[in-house]
Amino acid sequence: MLPRWAWAEGSDKATLSIAYPVDVPTWDPNALSIPATQNLYETVFDSPLRYSPELKLSPRQVTEWKFVDDKATRLEITLRDDILFHDGSRLTMEDVKFSLADRAKADKKLVVAGMFNTVADIEVVSPTKGVMVFSRPTPAAPIYLAFLTGYVVPKAYMLEVGPEGFNAKPIGAGPYRMVEHQRGSRIVLEAFDKYWGGVPPIKQVIFEITPEAATRVALVESGRAGFAAQLPVREAQRLSQKQGLVTRIYPFSEVYMLRIPNYVPPMDNDHVRTAMHLSIDTQALSKAFYAGVAKPLSVMAPEGTPSHVPDFKFPYDKNKAVEELKAAGFSTSNPVSFTLLSTNGVFPNDYDMARAIVQMWKAVGINATIEETTSAKLLDAAQNGKLTGPLLYSWANATGDPENYAGRIFDPRLRFSTWKDMSLSPRIDKLMTEVNESERIAGYKALNVESSEKSWAIPLLQGITTVAYSAALEPTLFDNGYVLPAEMKYK
Repeated sequence: MLPRWAWAEGSDKATLSIAYPVDVPTWDPNALSIPATQNLYETVFDSPLRYSPELKLSPRQVTEWKFVDDKATRLEITLRDDILFHDGSRLTMEDVKFSLADRAKADKKLVVAGMFNTVADIEVVSPTKGVMVFSRPTPAAPIYLAFLTGYVVPKAYMLEVGPEGFNAKPIGAGPYRMVEHQRGSRIVLEAFDKYWGGVPPIKQVIFEITPEAATRVALVESGRAGFAAQLPVREAQRLSQKQGLVTRIYPFSEVYMLRIPNYVPPMDNDHVRTAMHLSIDTQALSKAFYAGVAKPLSVMAPEGTPSHVPDFKFPYDKNKAVEELKAAGFSTSNPVSFTLLSTNGVFPNDYDMARAIVQMWKAVGINATIEETTSAKLLDAAQNGKLTGPLLYSWANATGDPENYAGRIFDPRLRFSTWKDMSLSPRIDKLMTEVNESERIAGYKALNVESSEKSWAIPLLQGITTVAYSAALEPTLFDNGYVLPAEMKYK
């Protein structure tokens, strides 16, 4: 029997199976900010704005947006008038107000409350026009309409069924509606025939939830999946030689980093953190695990993004690392010990990179034990200040804006931030309220350099994504790593 990709250009153009590494913990898109689930949320709920494949802010549900004051405290937005939820009800500014303002105020546990933390109110002018009112200048406000948790849910339905009922039967306004969810196994989506952007070319999409990378490889190689995401680089390279398959390995707007919980000793020791940083050969990591595609980083911003600092390089220097450890009272004969947390298969070669970092540390006097964990466990621990050690992490930023790199990474008041130093709060506030764009970017560049020099978090590599898909398929690939079924079609 021929594999599916061999006959996909025939009768099966209506269906696409995607091998995907993670499930949604909840169908409430305002509740959590797990980056890997955004492809699912974006598909079922759509978003007010979206970043284009080239990371340009573009209209979606919102067609126009502009500040109507010079202090960036009032953002006027205009909605399309033809957006329907999956139950046939119309999406209006009342739903926007409910999702991005009212829900955030009512339940501070929802991550939308952190993402839209300066929203004081949304004034409803008409069903399609409103003004977002901010409690302080928020010049970067438009980016959040295209970012994590910025989705609009139907007010009437959510109030009727409650969060639990909504999670069981979600209703969005995206190009696909959810028709079946076997948690941890598969999600079946059906094209929404009244979607404002037109009915998607592929009528049914099945996300096969496969946390094991080897299983995703097997599914796409055998033709049981037409598309597979987040594959080990070596497997993507091997699959590129297979007839009927296409593979891509490319950098995007994610950052591979070490989150440092300064509330866990010895992460509060400046010398230990600096030694950890100095002893990591990022160039070697890129070559060994990412075919040299993942670019080494010295700051929390990839090349091509506004707050990248090309003339700053943090050195790889084992001798200096040894000196820093000596200053902290440690050595190869008396190593400092702690736990390194890492996932396995959440992003390409994550666990392999963790093992390599541990070996680099061991050479200078750092004895780290890897604890393999899951995204769900890490999310809970990171957001509740319960990490037991540094965490190898992939920080997503679908916008490329520095507010969603350093601004969020180092804001100590946010549940999902990394470094918890309250003295940084005024500095972050100044950057987030700076309406002069050149001064805003300069401030973030300075924060990037200082945070790297002091190793409040350790930038490693620009993230890469790997995909393999049937040669009969034409996907649009985004620079922020989005994998969106509505942007795919069969040839």
